[in-house]
Amino acid sequence: MARLAQVVPKMDHTMDLNGLKSFIAVAAAGGFGAASRQTGMAKSSLSRHVSQLEDQLDVRLLERTQTGFRLTEEGSFMLEKAQPLLDELNDLAEALGTRRQKPSGKLRISVPTLMVTSSFGAVAARYARLYPDVQLEVVAEDRRVDPIREGYDAVLRAQPVNDEELMGKKVFSDRVLLVCKPEISGEPLPFIALGNLYRDQHIPIILNGEVSQIATREVIRLSSPAMIYDAVLTGVGAALLPIIMIGDDVKTGRLISLGEQIDGEINFWFLYPSRRHLSLRTRALMNLLVAHFAEYSAGAEAGKSEV
Repeated sequence: MARLAQVVPKMDHTMDLNGLKSFIAVAAAGGFGAASRQTGMAKSSLSRHVSQLEDQLDVRLLERTQTGFRLTEEGSFMLEKAQPLLDELNDLAEALGTRRQKPSGKLRISVPTLMVTSSFGAVAARYARLYPDVQLEVVAEDRRVDPIREGYDAVLRAQPVNDEELMGKKVFSDRVLLVCKPEISGEPLPFIALGNLYRDQHIPIILNGEVSQIATREVIRLSSPAMIYDAVLTGVGAALLPIIMIGDDVKTGRLISLGEQIDGEINFWFLYPSRRHLSLRTRALMNLLVAHFAEYSAGAEAGKSEV
């Protein structure tokens, strides 16, 4: 055993948090200069921290090049695994009161593109005024992002499937109307479909208490509600869209409602990684959304007859 100890070097994989933070800052920013500007740390300090971390782990995380650097395979693995852990440590420190008792830090969320035509931008602006120490980033996209692996603190999803890695709260429910420009007519009705949904040629709707089936013929298929909304406004056909997108258009007569889709209620959930502590900044946004959509739902119920 003594002879083996002479041959095998002692391995110490203890990681210095400063080195880990510096590595993540450099990798995320794309360079030492950009990381220096974002963190306020000198480039020499960042470089020293990263080098010390590499020495501690006995691996090369960055390959220096003439134009900057590239992540090694080990560096990419480290970034993917370490960023969520560092976020958890920061959130834990916040929960324990070692940081200021008000929301601060970075907050990145993903929302459906249908929020582009809602008042979500105004909600984000209100949040920015209430919590100026939070750097809020909102990304509108219809793909199903992986918040844990893609660096999102939370996501807003419509009709989410069960996911053990996520937990959260329903922030509001909405109804779906079949709408079109006033001049659109015909039987079957020209119809704009969403993705792989609504493939049936007959859509069950209810209008003024009467249930009926609307015969349709598909004229175009689009993957985003925002694109469908634009297409409906051109007059190419009718579509099923939530009231949050088209409520004002129906009230003003820009669009007409042919009825409400039966069993077409959409539930929107604010979700965050279940294994992470809910930070103050994330909780503040969730509560603001709940309050905002409660006001929206009250207004929609008051004007229900108009749509």
